[in-house]
Amino acid sequence: SGPGSVAHHFSSGPGSVSPEWIARRKLDAALKVSSAMNGSYFNPSANFSFVHISKGAGSTFIRLLKSAPLDVCPRSEAGREHSAWYQHQVACKDANYHMVSLRSPRHHVWSLFTQCKYGPWGKRVTNGTNFPNSGNEVECEECDETDFDRWLESFLPMGPDKERYYNCYHPANYQSRALTSHHVNPHGVDNHQHRPNLTLAEETYRDFDFVASADFVHESRCLLYYRLGPDAPANTVSYLNTACNCNNQSGVDDVHVSHHALGHRATLRDLPPRTLSKIENLTQIDTEIYITALKDFIARIAWLESKSALGRRVLCDSILEKWEPELAYLNLSVTELYNGVRKELQRL
Repeated sequence: SGPGSVAHHFSSGPGSVSPEWIARRKLDAALKVSSAMNGSYFNPSANFSFVHISKGAGSTFIRLLKSAPLDVCPRSEAGREHSAWYQHQVACKDANYHMVSLRSPRHHVWSLFTQCKYGPWGKRVTNGTNFPNSGNEVECEECDETDFDRWLESFLPMGPDKERYYNCYHPANYQSRALTSHHVNPHGVDNHQHRPNLTLAEETYRDFDFVASADFVHESRCLLYYRLGPDAPANTVSYLNTACNCNNQSGVDDVHVSHHALGHRATLRDLPPRTLSKIENLTQIDTEIYITALKDFIARIAWLESKSALGRRVLCDSILEKWEPELAYLNLSVTELYNGVRKELQRL
């Protein structure tokens, strides 16, 4: 592995990095994106490592990769939720490509909680702890809101005395911990790292060959399938032709792996302000990483829609309308972001 490779980056471990090194890595990343968007395709017969960050749609994407079919590591849709370092160095060390999906921190933390409360695994591991649970066996939004707020409160203020996590998940910057930890399963906090090193998390993010969005699964599929190039499996070509088009989505199949029936909410922005504030407190590093990833993802989708690639809309207005108010907490407009990149690409 050379100095620009993922393996080299992950083997070096956390440490101080110079501004020059950061600038060089950002340039490398920019060149990687531009080359990826100009005919540099993935080899569909290679091995794809997908880092499954818990509750970040990893099960869904691993299922999609297997059904493509692609050679994906790990093969299991659940239980192999390793840190990026552990997966690259140990579990899937022979992979040719490295992939991951990231999720809106607000929605991610809610999903961590509901998995602990309602998922079969979550119920088993939290049994006998004082995990906040009203005990409702039917849908009860009020019960969930109360339990969720109590759960969040139990991790604040962040510090060494707030590291117990009911044997389930610790929500403090979970996604950036998965990007920086060396732990086999980073469900808990290692070495008091409630706030992982942002620079290291960003560099880890930049070293992935493909970053999907858990909030835009269909659009992520379209982008990935296009990147598989002229030798792509027939299934992926068919999906690209029949589903990745806002004017005709006859071929869209909504693949979503769900681990429990209760606790799903269409919107989270209507949670009590005190609760939303607690999520924000616990996810400041995750939010930084996610904003970077969202901007990059939207830019890649806009490129996919440009004349350089498909030449048609893939990210539809109905999806933008759904996410515009839900992602407004990030102090950005996903619609303006998308329209801005499209205009820039049209000028080129």
